Amino acid sequence: MRLDVQEFGPSAGRTVVALHGVTGTPNVFRRLAHRLPAFHFVAPAFRGHGASAKEPPWDLSAHLRDLRETLDARGISRAPFIGFSFGGRVAVELLAADRSRIERLVLLDPALRVDPQRALEITDGLLADTSYGSTEEAIHARIALGLTPYTPREHWDIWAEDLVEGPDGRLRLPFSRPAAMTIYSELTTPPPPFASLRLPTLLIVGAESPLVTPQQIERYKYELADFLEIKTVRAMHQVIGDAADEVAAAVGAFLAR
Repeated sequence: MRLDVQEFGPSAGRTVVALHGVTGTPNVFRRLAHRLPAFHFVAPAFRGHGASAKEPPWDLSAHLRDLRETLDARGISRAPFIGFSFGGRVAVELLAADRSRIERLVLLDPALRVDPQRALEITDGLLADTSYGSTEEAIHARIALGLTPYTPREHWDIWAEDLVEGPDGRLRLPFSRPAAMTIYSELTTPPPPFASLRLPTLLIVGAESPLVTPQQIERYKYELADFLEIKTVRAMHQVIGDAADEVAAAVGAFLAR
């Protein structure tokens, strides 16, 4: 299945494939792309998200097939990859399956593996049909969650552009709840070992993020050794939202090498 793709930055720029997180959309990369004018971001929406088809299956193997087909249709055989959250896990899975496709890898607070209890809490929350009466209501509700405590209004205005009006007149994020729940289940499984997948990797983590634990970071250091560069930014999980300038500077320097 070919995925819906958003593109940011000049067409003549160096192509970078950017993979978003679960329940998100490619729009999460817009502020990053604006700060990196030398690059052309190709950002597909995963199955069950954005304007891509919603039908199952939603397991990791299906997402990999979708991604390969989409990139092949665009003639992208090799490129640097940026993976945020779930997008980081998909990038690592692609690296394990087809190493030649990924030139360099940027992991933005990646969800390489999620604790089963945490996944259960999140999926229980997804059972609720969250909707909003207006974009302002939606923005205020998201800010109240405290997921991006340092994020400017600009981020939320871009985020709100993705809201879709349903038959009941209410606004909702454009993702399939069954798809998202399946993805969280998949994220409780072990990722491929980094030790056999060594290539230049930039890991950017939020200093206040609960997702990437110190134990995981130590494991990545051990497995990737000199191939790994780590940058910590003042942020929670949404590192682009909270720290776009710092993230862009680190990504730009890493990809320019």
